[in-house]
Amino acid sequence: MHVSAKRTEDGTDETPTVDPRRRRIDVTDVTAGRVQEYVRENVGTERVSLEHRGARTYLLVEK
Repeated sequence: MHVSAKRTEDGTDETPTVDPRRRRIDVTDVTAGRVQEYVRENVGTERVSLEHRGARTYLLVEK
């Protein structure tokens, strides 16, 4: 299964997930401060978490 990612303007990759109530954004190469800023400015909820999959880190956003 091939999953494409959309590069956002702040440098994160937005990757579709199986669960439509969640958004998974690749933040592996993004500093903690930039992740916090992204959440504050672009996400309409505080229901977020980080997930590690292998060598990648994803920001999970609950809808």
